[in-house]
Amino acid sequence: MKTSVITYKHILYTTEFSESWKDVFSHALGIAKQYKAKLTLLYVLNTELIDLLTFDVGLERFPSMDKKFTDAKDFTSNARNKVLKKITDAFGKSILKNINVLVERGNPVKIILSVAEEKECDLIVMGFKGKSALEDHTIGNTVNRVLHRSKLPVLVIHNI
Repeated sequence: MKTSVITYKHILYTTEFSESWKDVFSHALGIAKQYKAKLTLLYVLNTELIDLLTFDVGLERFPSMDKKFTDAKDFTSNARNKVLKKITDAFGKSILKNINVLVERGNPVKIILSVAEEKECDLIVMGFKGKSALEDHTIGNTVNRVLHRSKLPVLVIHNI
């Protein structure tokens, strides 16, 4: 049986900044360095309910919606600044030379999968920390859904 050599060119690390995010990020960074791959850090603002109300219920008909869209854009920009600060506080400013940081809004599973496809990633790295036997058994909802829907390999790092 002939084995093929696995190589990674672009790794997507996605986080919600749980308490173990630094350990999982270190794994993703180490893999990226080992393979000389690009590394993209993705943080998704879960705005499913807001988006549902805005577009599916039709709130866009109100004049105040323009302000709400501007506020949402500002919210995303502020979230990006907070994410950058969190990363640089933990790893120093020089880490930003080695990674691409994205902050997106929407359904986390859909965003993770679409970013992975758009950026032509070949590995998704996610963290999971179960707090109970049930959570350990079922894995986190987002992680589980990405595992089942991804066409790419997904590395789940379980931190205790």
